[in-house]
Amino acid sequence: MRLSDYLPIENIIMLKASTKNAALPEIAHLLVEADPKLDFDMLIDAIHQRENMLSTGIGQGMAIPHVRLKTVKRASMAVGIVRNGLFDYDSLDKKPVYVVIMIIAPEGHHDTYIRLLAEVAEILKEEELRESVIHAETPQDVYNVLCTDSS
Repeated sequence: MRLSDYLPIENIIMLKASTKNAALPEIAHLLVEADPKLDFDMLIDAIHQRENMLSTGIGQGMAIPHVRLKTVKRASMAVGIVRNGLFDYDSLDKKPVYVVIMIIAPEGHHDTYIRLLAEVAEILKEEELRESVIHAETPQDVYNVLCTDSS
């Protein structure tokens, strides 16, 4: 699986947000811009419902909000980098989140959905790669780490 098939560089942003509730819509807008048939309100509502079940802040500065929607035809991703961190994300390790990777997939495409989550987790479990993403200066830097070596 190649993350570059699901993460165009245009879907990577250096966030201005300083709170979780500001960051999630900022990232969601990237996905809507890439797929105008995607309804922003439906997406952000699904993301908030997912967050209310259990925070997607997985620790070590990372969050991976993810949802499956009937209206989505193809899985895709967007990434937001938060230079100063989101201290209100309620991450599992209670530390700030610096990288938010949003994944959306069609309902019924469970394999793709799980494989994307697994691929992202596999890359980011390596401390050097994770730190490279956290401290990235540009969307291209993030893309290079996440997509260059994906197989």
